[in-house]
Amino acid sequence: MMAQVEIEPGRIKGASFRFVRHNDANETVLCPLAAEAETLARLINRAARTDTRLVPEGDAVKVELG
Repeated sequence: MMAQVEIEPGRIKGASFRFVRHNDANETVLCPLAAEAETLARLINRAARTDTRLVPEGDAVKVELG
């Protein structure tokens, strides 16, 4: 995964992540979220246990704390 965190003075404004994989040339490439549906479903269920929501937005997943 590759994380993106938006920071404002004194606080975190937002956070999201994208799935990545390595290709045959060992290059790191971004993956379409649709290709990671099973993995995302498991992560959503785990995150819910900690009152955290994972919300798909395009090919990224927004992290919302409860």
